[in-house]
Amino acid sequence: MPVKIFKEISSVFLRLLGYTTLFFNLLLFLSYFTYLIPPDESIIFSLLGLVYPVLLIVNVILFISWLFISLKIFSKKIFLMTSAIVLIAGFYHHSRFIQLTLFPSLPNKEDVQFNIMSFNVLNFGKGDNKIRKDIINQIKKENPDIICFQEYYTYEKQQQGFTASIKKDLGMEFYENFSTQLNNGQSFGLAIYSKFPIINRDNIKFNNDHSNQCIYTDILLKKDTFRIYNAHLGSIRFNHSEYEIFGTKAHPIYPHQKKPPKKMLQRLSNGYDKRISQINRLIPIINKSPYESVICTDLNDIPISYAYHCFDKYYTDAFTLSGNGMGGTYIGNIPGLRIDYIWHSKKLKSTNYTTHPEEFSDHKAISATIYKAD
Repeated sequence: MPVKIFKEISSVFLRLLGYTTLFFNLLLFLSYFTYLIPPDESIIFSLLGLVYPVLLIVNVILFISWLFISLKIFSKKIFLMTSAIVLIAGFYHHSRFIQLTLFPSLPNKEDVQFNIMSFNVLNFGKGDNKIRKDIINQIKKENPDIICFQEYYTYEKQQQGFTASIKKDLGMEFYENFSTQLNNGQSFGLAIYSKFPIINRDNIKFNNDHSNQCIYTDILLKKDTFRIYNAHLGSIRFNHSEYEIFGTKAHPIYPHQKKPPKKMLQRLSNGYDKRISQINRLIPIINKSPYESVICTDLNDIPISYAYHCFDKYYTDAFTLSGNGMGGTYIGNIPGLRIDYIWHSKKLKSTNYTTHPEEFSDHKAISATIYKAD
């Protein structure tokens, strides 16, 4: 009797596991189409893309589970096969989510090269001197040649001291452009700092969100000029309650304040539409650059997204050439959420891509060495 009951329980368990496997196989497979479908045509695929890292991990666990089960029960290999096929079919997307670079390309001594860092600093903690100091110390330790800051923040009483501190410690020229300036002397925007001469600078505004923009500088390195773009695109504008779901540091509230209501789907939809409109304006401008370009951006979207694909058609994601691990840049409950990027012209090469572990913001800093082979 106990043996019969055990067999029945086992059979029910395997049946449920099989249905669960097919369900998650289907969701992962559908998520692969996210990069082809504009969000304004179907937000369902964009939402599937958002949870792609979770779907991938679940499918890997299910594949491993069926691998062990099929060793004992040959007839159950069908679920092992469906999991394997779905995982293999998404290799292109997986390579943008996780990388293993054993033999990265390396520049020659005579190649023109520079190290660039991109960092969304969450307004430097809005005047928190400790956070500012921690970030500056991190930059000093990494010693990049060029830094692109998103969510760059200055306060009139502190601005000169902060700018002077970076210039003194790192010996850099800088270009700041503020998308938002408040009456109390606070300013928010983007900045590019460079050890090399900046010979030209400008900005690109977006009509659908004045806090999003792109700035660029032309930097002279030996006899070559490179155009460095720094963009912050498609902010979703989550409130405190919604950021809590993702487990991030953004938009804290004071004890006396009530938690705002959640409108996540509406904000996501607005963010997707806004981002695509900005990209449709930005990419044609970048494509007309007279120089080889490097694009640092907080895209607010993941590598399986339609927004990512718009850039990936024309430019190389440095992570895919020399990244290691999952490369997640957004700090929160969803593992491996990579929304910050360093792209470069296909004629350029890159190596030493790094996602830095420090957590002084809700984003991790990223860096790479860009070089032009002779």
